[in-house]
Amino acid sequence: MHEVNPIEGESWERWLHEIRRIEFDAAIGHVPLGYDATVLELGSGDGLQLDLLRHRFTRVFAIDPERRPAAPSGFVFAHAESLPFPDGAFDLVFSCHVVEHIQDRVRAMAEVVRVVRPRGYVVHAVPTQFWKVTSLLLNSVGYPLRVMEKWRELRKFRRDESEPEMAAYKTAPRWFQVLGRWFYPPVHGSFPSHRSEFRSFSRDRWREMLQPPGLVSVAEIPLLSYTQFGFARSRLLGVRTWLAQQGFASSCAFIFQKS
Repeated sequence: MHEVNPIEGESWERWLHEIRRIEFDAAIGHVPLGYDATVLELGSGDGLQLDLLRHRFTRVFAIDPERRPAAPSGFVFAHAESLPFPDGAFDLVFSCHVVEHIQDRVRAMAEVVRVVRPRGYVVHAVPTQFWKVTSLLLNSVGYPLRVMEKWRELRKFRRDESEPEMAAYKTAPRWFQVLGRWFYPPVHGSFPSHRSEFRSFSRDRWREMLQPPGLVSVAEIPLLSYTQFGFARSRLLGVRTWLAQQGFASSCAFIFQKS
């Protein structure tokens, strides 16, 4: 059971987990590996997809540079640019909304190829240009709504929790930070600018970044249509899937096999 982040709120956590499950199922369904496969997740975060992988495969390992999952079996603190595993150790390397945050993507993708066995698979789910455009265009409306939601959750947390558990509340952003992000939203990942990020989120650029020598393309799958602000959460999922297939996908999965 994952703990709810009090700052984000239960509704937001449920929605985020729901779309990540949908993305996971859509992507992993194109990987013909059995239960006995050995798998590595890049960027395990709160452990949601790590748990999904553990239900599907026998041996699952994970890395993250900052956050330890609640069930840390097979986990190690590490960066994707320097994986602490031998050559050809995994049948599958999986990541979801991680690659855009990696500092040295060229080196990281070379490391991925190194640790995947021949005929093994690599799956990356990444954001699209549609997601980037909607994030910027809707920020003036969506970001204040997210701030108000967080503020309500923080007030509830302050009322319900004891003083030793108030660290999250004390790290709440100041109003000048909120106003700054409202007028000029920060770049999402590790790219130097919004323009660079938009250009890099195209399918062609993702394909170029994610497919170093040694990998062949198996499939490219539009996953789901949504915004980062969580409008109409958990609703119209069928419509969202249809919109993604019509060119309005917010995320796309790239699936490769090592030659």
